[in-house]
Amino acid sequence: MRDDYFFRQIKKGDREAFEHLFTRYYRGLVICALHYVRSVDVAEDIVQDVFFKLWKDRKKIVIHTSMRSYLSVAVKNKSLDHIKHYVIRNKAENDILRNESNPEGSGLNVTFDLIERIEKTINTMPEQVRNVFIMSRYESKKYKEIAEILGISVKTVEASVGKALRILREALRDWI
Repeated sequence: MRDDYFFRQIKKGDREAFEHLFTRYYRGLVICALHYVRSVDVAEDIVQDVFFKLWKDRKKIVIHTSMRSYLSVAVKNKSLDHIKHYVIRNKAENDILRNESNPEGSGLNVTFDLIERIEKTINTMPEQVRNVFIMSRYESKKYKEIAEILGISVKTVEASVGKALRILREALRDWI
């Protein structure tokens, strides 16, 4: 049977259909993730996260390509997000180590203050603007994908990102 049949069944909550797709694609997707993350454990976690999200969001996901393409792109994006967060985490750890040698640690405090202000500002945004911004900037989703997930137009996504950036610029005006 074709993948679109299984996905329709998954949308209805059919666990056997989900297990079928999981079994069918799991190994290949782990290999795909390995090209990016170079760790079997991390690659397996990424693929499991992608399948978990597929199950959790099954009713609102719209797939315009093949299941294989959809899953491959999701694994690639999740792998790239992992790498990005790994780099950021390492930079933060290096900053902390550098600041430990600086008794004042002022650079670290400034960084934490800035992060805190950004988070507070994002949390005060209107819900749709906040959701669009997080999907765009933190989850690295494309505007078209965000529009499909939220059931809004691409133009609305563009406008929401623009509004979020204006709000952030205003809130961080004294930092820039």
